[in-house]
Amino acid sequence: MNPSTLSRRTLLAKAGMGIGALAMLDLMSREMDAADNPLAPKITPRPARARAVISLFMHGGPSQVDTFDPKPMLAKYAGQKLPSSFANLNLEFTKASEAKILASQRQFKKCGESGIEISDIFQHLPSVADEIAVIRSCHHTEFNHAPALYLSHSGTGMMGRPSLGAWATYGLGSESQNLPAYVVLRDGPLKGGPLTYGNGFLPAVYSATELRLSGSPILYLNRPEGVSDRDQRRILDFSQRLNQRYLDEQNEDGSLSARISAYELAFRMQSTAPEAVDLTQETKQVQSQYGLDNDVTRPFGIQCLNARRLVERGVRFVQLYHGGGGDGWDTHGDNDAKHVRNGLQVDKPIAGLISDLKARGLLDSTLIIWGGEFGRTPTSEGSAGRDHNPYGYSTWMAGGGIKGGTVYGSTDDFGFKAERNPIQVRDLHATTLHLLGLEHDQLTFYFQGLQQRLTQIDGECRVIDEILA
Repeated sequence: MNPSTLSRRTLLAKAGMGIGALAMLDLMSREMDAADNPLAPKITPRPARARAVISLFMHGGPSQVDTFDPKPMLAKYAGQKLPSSFANLNLEFTKASEAKILASQRQFKKCGESGIEISDIFQHLPSVADEIAVIRSCHHTEFNHAPALYLSHSGTGMMGRPSLGAWATYGLGSESQNLPAYVVLRDGPLKGGPLTYGNGFLPAVYSATELRLSGSPILYLNRPEGVSDRDQRRILDFSQRLNQRYLDEQNEDGSLSARISAYELAFRMQSTAPEAVDLTQETKQVQSQYGLDNDVTRPFGIQCLNARRLVERGVRFVQLYHGGGGDGWDTHGDNDAKHVRNGLQVDKPIAGLISDLKARGLLDSTLIIWGGEFGRTPTSEGSAGRDHNPYGYSTWMAGGGIKGGTVYGSTDDFGFKAERNPIQVRDLHATTLHLLGLEHDQLTFYFQGLQQRLTQIDGECRVIDEILA
């Protein structure tokens, strides 16, 4: 080819085959990686709006009528029973229809340009109101904590099924070579136990890794005293060769394949995990933004700041819990004072997380989910408490693909049950998978003779298109 006659059009035409070959090599290498490593990044069937999820779970069940669903009717009918129409509902939880209405002590105000109404237990969240989409019409039928926790995480009240985080990891793989794809941070035990966020029947490689908030971030991760990096690498290589030889003979052993990947990941995490949760690398301004300079907000602030650092480093799903180890949001007594306490603990860290993600250009690719396992009754338990209420409660989403400044659905005039545009847990799961680029009805795993999926239990579900940007 004569260089003097080479035009840009000719150059691109001649080079096209080379560019295509490079793309083909990349695709082939991804397929090879996926075959050898079940956590290799996977190509999604549709464009993803979010590449990571941060789930903010309020353990115990926040009261919708004291947080995001104002009901002036409660004050008007305080001390009276619910109307007789509620007594006619076919409910197992019938004592709510016999109890007296308990007015909310909270003040609600319109926040942001969108005018979303938010309770005064949140002083900082109003500053990011235009980033969130509040869903006021969530509902299900599980009254007790454990089955409601399982339902919220896995789509069914039965224990032992894979959680949303495990399904997301199974469908997407990991973007990080040195950190787990699915991480859990919690402030105490959950009433559903670790099965709440477990991998169920999915291979163990998709299970959650718990990061501790003090001491070594991961138990048993540190190298044994007296063992050098070189010695440990030699031991690991030898055991991996034996594992791989056995795997080749067996052809298919999911648990062994997962163990091989886990050993390699654990070795790499020894240097990576401590750095990922080293908050001293953050400026004083950022630490203050999350409330780390205050004893009340510091515990949950540490979780939220760690969550931002983890998604920055390619972690797919970060599950945070508030309210473990005590009554948390489970306000059978002294409902108002406990909601004020809880609001103070989580308000600034959550607002700081949303603002920080947005400032760093990460909010558009990070989906944030807030909510609990159910809501609370508009009626009183004892003199000042509220009982469990799965019939109508609030949650919200923000970030990756969500239309901020949105309120969707509603409960009745008393906030007892979902009335307009009711949303079930499976709809929330389907929407989350959709934003991650996955088809909820096609993400399946063969188990016990069936192609199992997250959203298959108890009928149909849908993506909540009305809250998508």
